[in-house]
Amino acid sequence: MVVLLALALAACGRQAPAAPPPTTDATTTQAATDFGDTARAFVELAIATDEQAVKLLDAGVERAVDPALRELAGELAAVRRTEMHELHTLLEAAGVPFVNNHVGHDMPGMPTDTELTTLTEAAAGFDAEFARLVRAHLEESAVVARSAAESVEHPETKAAAMRMAEERAAALARLS
Repeated sequence: MVVLLALALAACGRQAPAAPPPTTDATTTQAATDFGDTARAFVELAIATDEQAVKLLDAGVERAVDPALRELAGELAAVRRTEMHELHTLLEAAGVPFVNNHVGHDMPGMPTDTELTTLTEAAAGFDAEFARLVRAHLEESAVVARSAAESVEHPETKAAAMRMAEERAAALARLS
């Protein structure tokens, strides 16, 4: 699973992150030390994926015909926004600036701008295509979150990844 994260980063042309800035606060130093490359890679990837997912989910809130699908879209969008805030907070606590190395990339589970445009311009079949894209997002982000939960050593990031994996599983069950 660690290899998955490494491959995703390599495919995106990611360079090794700079060392965390020096600090005199022992707690901050320990948090930055515990927050390694794998935690950073996971958090940055999760934020980038969530940003695109929110665009997809907002479209579902606006355009889905099925009321249950609209409701699910709204709930998932709220969860993604909360996750992004939590993930940005993890980076800030570690003294690591957010860098989106995945802008414009076509990655499994991350809706592309082209897919979003095609979806929102479609005259018919919105619900089916929306559900397909949401399923792809949930399935792939669940794989990434489970991998991070197993490989990340930073306790807060590991806990966030575990919560994300559980949420994705529950959302997939609802989508089905």
